[in-house]
Amino acid sequence: MKAQKQTEKATEANTTSATRMATATNPATMGALPVLNSTLVGSDRYARARELRDEMAERLIDLRQNMQERPLSNPVMEMAHDISERLHDGDLSAELLEQLVQVVSVEAIADRAERTMNYLGVREEADNRKALTELLETFAVAEDGKSVRPFEDFARKLERAAQGIVVTAHPTFGLSEKLYQAMAQLASNQTLDGEVLEQAKAEELSRFILESEHKPDASITLLDEHAQAQKALVSLQNSLRVVYDVALGVAAKHYPDQWTRLTPRLLTLASWVGYDLDGRTDITWANTLHTRLKVQVAQLKAYIDRVGGFQSVLSGDQQELKDLLALLRSRLVLALRVAERECDCFGGACSSSEELRETSRRIVEDENERLVDTSEILQQLDRAVALARKDDLVRQLLVFKAEIANYGLAVSHMHMRLNAAQLHNAIRKTIGMEGDPDDTGRSRTNVTRLNELLSTVKPVRINFGDLAAENTSAKRTFMLLAQMIKYVDSTQPIRFLIAECETPFTLLSALYYARLFGIEDLLDISPLFETGLALQRGAGIIGDLLKNEHYRAYVQKRGRLCIQTGFSDAGRYLGQVAASLAIERLHIKLAKLVHDEGLEGVEVVIFDTHGESMGRGAHPRSLEDRLKYLSSPQARSHYEELSVPLKHEISFQGGDGYLMFQTPKMALTTVTRLLCYAYGRQEKPNDPFYEDTSYSLDFFLTLKGFHENAMENRDYAALLSTFGTNLLYQTGSRKSKRQHERQHGVDVAHPSQIRAIPHNAILQQLGYMANTASGFGSAVSRDLDRFISLYRSSDRVRRLMDMVSFAKGFSSLNTPDAYAALFDPRHWLMKAYAVKGTERGDEFLRLSTHVAELENYEGIKRMLRIFREDAIRLHQVLDGLEADGQEAHFPFHARRRINLLILHVVRICLMQQMFLSSMRIPQFAVNNDFTKEDVVKDILALEIPAALEELRTTFPILDDVQLDQGDYGEPSDYHDESNRDYRIEHERIFAPLEEQYELCRRITVGISNCIGAHG
Repeated sequence: MKAQKQTEKATEANTTSATRMATATNPATMGALPVLNSTLVGSDRYARARELRDEMAERLIDLRQNMQERPLSNPVMEMAHDISERLHDGDLSAELLEQLVQVVSVEAIADRAERTMNYLGVREEADNRKALTELLETFAVAEDGKSVRPFEDFARKLERAAQGIVVTAHPTFGLSEKLYQAMAQLASNQTLDGEVLEQAKAEELSRFILESEHKPDASITLLDEHAQAQKALVSLQNSLRVVYDVALGVAAKHYPDQWTRLTPRLLTLASWVGYDLDGRTDITWANTLHTRLKVQVAQLKAYIDRVGGFQSVLSGDQQELKDLLALLRSRLVLALRVAERECDCFGGACSSSEELRETSRRIVEDENERLVDTSEILQQLDRAVALARKDDLVRQLLVFKAEIANYGLAVSHMHMRLNAAQLHNAIRKTIGMEGDPDDTGRSRTNVTRLNELLSTVKPVRINFGDLAAENTSAKRTFMLLAQMIKYVDSTQPIRFLIAECETPFTLLSALYYARLFGIEDLLDISPLFETGLALQRGAGIIGDLLKNEHYRAYVQKRGRLCIQTGFSDAGRYLGQVAASLAIERLHIKLAKLVHDEGLEGVEVVIFDTHGESMGRGAHPRSLEDRLKYLSSPQARSHYEELSVPLKHEISFQGGDGYLMFQTPKMALTTVTRLLCYAYGRQEKPNDPFYEDTSYSLDFFLTLKGFHENAMENRDYAALLSTFGTNLLYQTGSRKSKRQHERQHGVDVAHPSQIRAIPHNAILQQLGYMANTASGFGSAVSRDLDRFISLYRSSDRVRRLMDMVSFAKGFSSLNTPDAYAALFDPRHWLMKAYAVKGTERGDEFLRLSTHVAELENYEGIKRMLRIFREDAIRLHQVLDGLEADGQEAHFPFHARRRINLLILHVVRICLMQQMFLSSMRIPQFAVNNDFTKEDVVKDILALEIPAALEELRTTFPILDDVQLDQGDYGEPSDYHDESNRDYRIEHERIFAPLEEQYELCRRITVGISNCIGAHG
C-alpha cells in the first residue's frame, strides 16, 4: 500500500528503542509492560545492540523506499550482504549480533503481550461480572425490558451449554512455560494467583525476560503438555465459578422461589491431551488410563478442598449440615484413595501380566469404595442446599453442584481421537473387506455387511486382560473406553473424534464397536472434516448416515449430532480464507439437513479446531472477530431460523493457546467474551456477500483453485523443503516430520508430508504467509470494482480481507527471495568475483558448485514468481481500498515490520557464515558410506546436529593421548600429535557452526513472537 512506505521512516523515528514506552513505568496505572521496555532501555549491556538495531532499521527503510527507483534490488539481500561484510571485516562481532537478536526478541515479547491484551480486551473482574450480568439479564427479562420470562424458559437456557472450550496439545509450545507466564503477568498486571503485580515483581519478571534465551523448554514430553493443559483448565474452572455465581445471582433476583432448583451449565470444558492417538504410537493404553486417573485424582482433591471450605464457615447451630458435609467429604476422600492407588499402578507398576491381574482383581474388589457416578454427590448437595440458612452459602453450594454436574470426575470432559484408517483396519476382516471402503463395486456390499452386524451385535463383557492382549488399535481404544466408563466415570459423555473421515462407512464402523463394547449411550461419535474432499462431502456423508436406521436411531437417542472441522489442515489444502468459506458452507448445510430430516430437538455440535495463528484460523483483529470468522453470524442465523439447537466448540492449542488463561483476569475475560458471543442477541445479518451468489462462488472457486494448484505444485514442495523443519525447535511431544529424518537428498514430492503446524511455521520463517496472504489478489482482481463495492457493505468480506491484509503486513516476498538466493550459484559467483584471487573467493567458488548440485533454486524461484504475480494483484486491491477511504481497516506497524526484517537479515547472514564454514571442513575418507559431500549437503539443508555429530566423530579431540611405550625392539622419539587431534577445527569450525545454528533457531522464536503465534 502506497501510504505505508511514505510514513515508514517517520513512524520508526518516533518509536526508537531509546524512547519506546520508556517513560511509563507505573504498573498500577499503566500496566506492567512499560517496566519491561524500561528494563531493556536501561540496560548498558544492550546499548550498542540497540544502536545497531536503529542503524539497521534506518538503512532498511532507505533501501525499501528506493525500490521504485531500483526495482531489481532486494533490501533484505543487500542488508544481509552488508552485515556479512561488516562481520568479516571485524566491524561487528558474533556477540553483538547475538545481543541484537535478544534486543529485538524482547521487543517482540513486549509487543506480543500488548497485542494479546488488546486482542482479548482484558477487563477487571468487576467489569466482567457486569458484562455477564447484562447478558444473563436477557435470559430472564423479555425484549420489552419489563416482563420476566417464565422460569422454565430461563432454566432451559441456563442449563444448556451452547459454547465449549477444548484444550489441545498441538505443538505450539514455542516458549518455555516460565516465559509464557512472565509475559502474561506483565501484560495483565496480575500475578498467576490473581494479585496485583507489584513494581518489584514486574522488575523481576522483566529482568528474567531480558536475560533468558527465548526458546521452548527442552525435550517437551506428553507429561509436560498434560501438566500445562491441566493448569489452563483449572484457570478456566475458576472463571466458570464466577460465571455460575453471577448466573445464580440473576436467578435469585428474578425467581426468588425457584432459583435453588437451577444447575447452570452454559459452557463446557474438554481436553484431548493424552487421548489423541491419531498418528501416535508412543501412547499406550496404560498411558491413556493413567492420564485419565490423574485428572480424576486432581479433581477429587479440588472437590475435597471445596467441601472443607464450606465446613470452615459453618456456625455451631448448623450441626445437621456439618454432619452432612462431613459425610460428603469422607466419601470423596475414600474415592480419592482408590483413584490414587490405581493411578500409581497404571503409572508404571503393572509391568507384568501377573501384576496386571492382581491390579484388575483389586479394582473389581474396590467396587463399593470407588466413585464412578456423581449422582450420589449431587443428591447430598441438594440436601445441603435445603439445610443452608444463608443465601450466600446456598449460592456457593449451588455453584459447587453446577461444577460437579459439568465436569464429573475429571478436570474436563474427554475427547479421544483416532484415524479413520485405524477403524477400517479393525473392521476389515470382520466383514471381509478388500481395499478401501469406497472402492467402486464394493462400497455398497461393505455397508450392507456392516448394517447386518449392527442389527445383530450384542454387547460383550471384557476385562483388562482382553485389553492388554488386543493388538488392533481401534478395538483396543473402544475396550479402554469401556473400562474407563465402568471404573472411572459412568456419567459424563466422551467425544470420539475420527480424523480423515471421508465416508459414512467410517462412522458406522465406530458405531458398531460402540455397541459391541456397550458404550454407545455415552459416546458421541464425531467425524473430522478437514480436507477439501471431506468438506465437500461432509454434508452428504451426514445426510447418508441420517438415512441409515442405526445411525439415525443413535443420534436421536443421544440427542446430538457431532462433527469436527479442521481450520489448520483445511487452510493448508485450500488456503485459509477459502477454508473458512468451505467450513461455513458446511455449517449452514448441517442446519438445513437436521431440520429437513425432522430431527426435532437434536442438537448440532460443531467443534471448529483451529489455532492461535492466522494460518490456522485465528482472526488477528480481536477475539470477537475470531469467533465471527469461525462461526459466522450468517451461519448461526440459519440455526436460529430453523430452530435447530447449536453448540459451538473452539480449541485453544498448546502453549500459545494457554497464554489466554495464564492469569485469572485473562481467563475470565476470555470466557466472558465467548459467552457474550454465544448467547448475545444477534440481529439477522443482511450481508450482500451471501446474496450475490454468482460472484461469491466464483471468488471461492478461484481462491480454492489457487491453493489446490499450489499444493500439487512440486515447486511449492521445493520451497517448503528449502530448510524443512530444521529452522524450528521441537515445540511439542509430537514429531513434526511425517517420515523423513533428513532433508537433503529427499524429494519431498508433496507438502502433505509436513504436518499443518510446521507447514505454517515454515512459511512464517521464510517470510511469506502464503496460505493466508496469497490467492486473494488473483480471486478479486477479476472484478475489482465489484469487490470494493462488496467490501463497503459486507461484514463477512471485510473480515476475510482483514485476514489477508494482516498476513500480508507480516510478509514480504523480498525475504523468501533472499533465502532462495543462498541456493543460486550466480549469487556466490558474484561474491567470488568481488574478492577474486583470495582464499575467501575460492570458498565462494566452491560453494557455488555445491549449491548448483542441489538443483532446487529454479523451482523455488518459479513458485515465488507465482506468489509475486498474485501479490501485485493484491496490492492493487489494497491500493484500491485505500483510495476508497478504507486505510483505517488495514494494520500497519512500522517497527514490528522492520524488526521482522532485521531478524531475517541476521539469520541470512548467519546462514552465509555456516555455508562458508562447510567449505573449510578438511577432507576425510568415506566413513560408513558418509562423505564430506554428505556433510556439506547436511549443512546447506541446516541439518546441523546431524552434521556436527558426524564431524565430531570423524575429527575427535584426543585429550592426554598416551603412546604405547612397550618394547618393540627398536627406539622411538616420535611425539607429533598434529594428525591425531582436531582441536583447531572444533574451535574454528564446529563450535561456531553450533552457535550460529542455535542463534538461527532463537531468531525463529523472535519471528513467531513478532507475528503472534507459532505456526
